[in-house]
Amino acid sequence: MKPILAKAAALANPNRLQILELLEAPSLHFGPGQFDESAGVCGLYISEKLGISAPTASAHLKVLTQAGFLTSLRIGKFTYFKRVPAAMDEFAEEIRKL
Repeated sequence: MKPILAKAAALANPNRLQILELLEAPSLHFGPGQFDESAGVCGLYISEKLGISAPTASAHLKVLTQAGFLTSLRIGKFTYFKRVPAAMDEFAEEIRKL
């Protein structure tokens, strides 16, 4: 699959779009201790916020990470996620070039 198609497919799910919205400004959506500016937000807190199971959230987070929209950082048994700020702009530019 071409990279642009993988990115478009990653954005074609309401839960994944909501994850991107939540991670755009985590301090607005997660309480104290639920996010770290350098590490990001734990996947468990994301699943709780969305009201979906941890495995389902993990699958969505994996798709977004593989598409380049998120970075992940494993700390102990938990994985933290951050949005890649320029990723959406880069995707929009790829679309404009079509």
